Amino acid sequence: DFGIDWCWIVASKNDPDAAMELRVNGQDWTALESGIGSSLLPVSNHGWLLLEVRVSSPSAMSTGSAPLVYQVVVAHQVICHERCRSCFGPTESQCLRCRAPLVLFEGKCELTGCPPDAYYEWQSYQCRRCHGSCAQCRGPGSRACSLCPALAFLAPTAWEDAEGPCVMMCPVGTFAHPPSRRCRRPPSVVVKTFYVRLVFREPYERARQNSRLQESIINTTAFVLGLSLSDVRPFSASSNNKRFQITIEVVSPFLPKADVDRVSIDSWFGAYEVPMDVVTTHTWDELHPPMPAFPDEPLLPMWALGLIASGGVTVLVLIPLYLFYFRRLANTKKRYRARVGVDPVFLHEVVDESPAWIIRRFTAKAQGARNQLDRMD
Repeated sequence: DFGIDWCWIVASKNDPDAAMELRVNGQDWTALESGIGSSLLPVSNHGWLLLEVRVSSPSAMSTGSAPLVYQVVVAHQVICHERCRSCFGPTESQCLRCRAPLVLFEGKCELTGCPPDAYYEWQSYQCRRCHGSCAQCRGPGSRACSLCPALAFLAPTAWEDAEGPCVMMCPVGTFAHPPSRRCRRPPSVVVKTFYVRLVFREPYERARQNSRLQESIINTTAFVLGLSLSDVRPFSASSNNKRFQITIEVVSPFLPKADVDRVSIDSWFGAYEVPMDVVTTHTWDELHPPMPAFPDEPLLPMWALGLIASGGVTVLVLIPLYLFYFRRLANTKKRYRARVGVDPVFLHEVVDESPAWIIRRFTAKAQGARNQLDRMD
């Protein structure tokens, strides 16, 4: 306490053309003569007296500069908290600067360094909280994250970048890398899909209608496995002795099935909001049995075989029919022509007047002799 009840202020200007004004405790601006003291101003016993002097220079303002404002605070006692170097009020949460080695964070001087979810801003000499999507960061904004919260992964533009946005699902073409908590392009290996089957004590009918519970199970499974939500997806849900059973598909080039088999049952049991009884892992082949073998294709299709068979039957029927019926029928209708030198009386008596059975017998005998001659030749 300095025992000051009244005060006045004297100010001088460097620019002769500049104009000075005085404002007391945020009231209206009044003109202030250079080098001449102001009127006496009372100092309150509680609080402080704020004096502001504004200097407006035409030459400086022509270049775009704003008028200069000087502030003087007069008080009976120290108004800042003991940890504040400067302040705008007496409490510990109204600091503007901190005494070394403290740093300013959210208006308070309590820490010697920024907390994990904050970064140091050199322009204002204080710690500022990271974006809400970051667990740790190196600057303002959602793309300056350096570490992500649970179920989120860092997705930098390049793998070597230290900063990037935090995403719940890795971009297309990338997978969650559990050790680094980053989205990473897979190596040049085949990505093997496997499945995690969980059996809960929750009744099947109740759990089947509870979409929030199902979503919580998917999110918790991704958390336990350290994967992104884009790497796990529901495969099937069924009843197991009236208990809720869900099978989750896992696709990750960085997490083999053998690593999941080593996760203890206590880790699974303590992670879910509903009690769990059984957890098993399955390969792709176990849940996708091979398709039955297709029968061997025949050399020829059935229609071709049918066409060939019908053609063969037709030939076997038509050739004997032609040789033994149509040809003989044609011969019976052919007119007989006698050879030169044959007696017409013989023709009339033998051919025209002979009985039919004699002619048939004669032709049969002649035909048999001809066949015998052919065999002898």
